[in-house]
Amino acid sequence: MTRSPATVQQNASLWTAWDLLQATGTRHLVVVDDRRRPVGVLDDRTIALEWPPGPLGAHRTPVHALVRGRTRPRVRGADDAATVARTMLGAGADAVPVVDHDGRLAGLVTLWHLAGLATSDGWGGPPMRSPARSGAER
Repeated sequence: MTRSPATVQQNASLWTAWDLLQATGTRHLVVVDDRRRPVGVLDDRTIALEWPPGPLGAHRTPVHALVRGRTRPRVRGADDAATVARTMLGAGADAVPVVDHDGRLAGLVTLWHLAGLATSDGWGGPPMRSPARSGAER
């Protein structure tokens, strides 16, 4: 689990969210409300696919518009790996926020974390982004 995931306020612009993703080098942003409760998770692919047309569209589009109407899966810190995996599978999500007893964000679990656990590496995070692979590595 990532204990301090990258977050963005629900009223922030899509431009701000993209900038945060690039600055942090992560693939996921947890969209939070004023009380730090998760309202959704955005990933780099979703933002790229939903990028609005026009030169100012991304500045005017709030991130909550991208998570509206989507399922809001979340897990508790005490949940075991099987529960987390079932939650992710049921929602078709590759990342779910972890919440405390008040529903506030406590962390983020991704498929990378589950893969690390399955390979006995513990709750490790995703590998660092690296330059494109050469043809021999593909």
